[in-house]
Amino acid sequence: MLKKIRLSSSFSKKKKVIIINVIGLIIGFSLAVFMIFKKYNMGMSLLFGAIILNFFSGLGVKDFLGNILITIQEPTTLQLMLVVSLISGLGYLMDLTGDLKKMIEACINIFKDGRLLSIILPALIGTLSAPGGAILSAPMVNESGDKIGLDKNKKTAVNLFYRHIGYFIYPLFSSIILASSFMEISALSIIKYNFVIMVTGLIISFVVFFRDVEMIDQDYFSDKSLAENLIDFFKAFLPIFVTLFLALVVKLYFPLAVLIGVCVAVINNWPARNKLKIFKERFYLFFSKGIKYKLVFIILGVMIFKTTLESSGVINVIAGGLGNLGIPLFLIILLLGLISGYITGVHVAATGILLAIFQPLFPVGLEGPYIALLLTAIVLGYLISPLHLCLALTQEYFDAEMGKIYQLLLFPLGGMLLAGVMQIMLLG
Repeated sequence: MLKKIRLSSSFSKKKKVIIINVIGLIIGFSLAVFMIFKKYNMGMSLLFGAIILNFFSGLGVKDFLGNILITIQEPTTLQLMLVVSLISGLGYLMDLTGDLKKMIEACINIFKDGRLLSIILPALIGTLSAPGGAILSAPMVNESGDKIGLDKNKKTAVNLFYRHIGYFIYPLFSSIILASSFMEISALSIIKYNFVIMVTGLIISFVVFFRDVEMIDQDYFSDKSLAENLIDFFKAFLPIFVTLFLALVVKLYFPLAVLIGVCVAVINNWPARNKLKIFKERFYLFFSKGIKYKLVFIILGVMIFKTTLESSGVINVIAGGLGNLGIPLFLIILLLGLISGYITGVHVAATGILLAIFQPLFPVGLEGPYIALLLTAIVLGYLISPLHLCLALTQEYFDAEMGKIYQLLLFPLGGMLLAGVMQIMLLG
């Protein structure tokens, strides 16, 4: 009898510890999201969330400092910080040197269909991953949209949606880089499942956005031949092409591949005079204005939160708890992904936190489609978030109605989520 009482007491203590750990995760996660919502530095917000989680897990200051040291020393952390910072600077350089403008001009002359232009122009801007970059493509969409009869609400939806549609298959998209490094799988093993989701969005959006449009007058385009325009485009796109080729085909160390791409961007459109001066200026601007150093700290905050989450043991508790609830995993991923993306308005932070939670739950051999669904939910939640700078700037630029924008986006975004779920159903 005494033995039974002791066993019951031991079980009760264990249950109490589990509850405290879960409460700690909820409070830590909520605090991080709240601070991000209030526009505090995202890396700092996640760091505070990790401190709360560490406290509720019964770990001391020494343990937390140890977790920070472990995180900083991890090759994955260092690689992510290097890659994300260099890519942000690469986009800035391509705008500075005029490569971006040349890419756009070439596309205008290659794709003479106004509908295709309205898709391709914002998608090209999207490859630069510049915060609020949709405002760069808004004037172009405005011009091409006028020529095919799009109203202000459709222009806004077009600019916002196609600015981000390439994220699903773009190997330099920060959340794909984070997910592949986190899960220790190749970016292509995620992209191949994202591709189906992206194509679904493209088909539905094309029908919704471009019904009853007009064609552009052919006098609008230049007299350059197709070959000349293709050469112009390739020259301007060369920095990104070199980066992707070295990283994905040659399998060069990713940060080194991006650094070489940066060097190509620096010497692209080389001036006839003052070459050394221009070289120095471009590198100076790359490091002083191009690199978004806040992104580096965000990655560090995400990885510290991940390490703290793993050391607390609460992940295993949640894994067991969710498994016993009887709710389909895809539904939990869908809801938490949409909510996290919408509330934070930042896909990288939501991706890092949720991957740490769901990693043990992904069925072996089906990680790809589950990660694709998670990324889709996060990106779509982020896309329509009021904290999303691209949405705010585009809506203001076109003076569009937010309700009409959401109405236009409903079917494309809903179709993409359904495609992600169907992949899991078919493959699982």
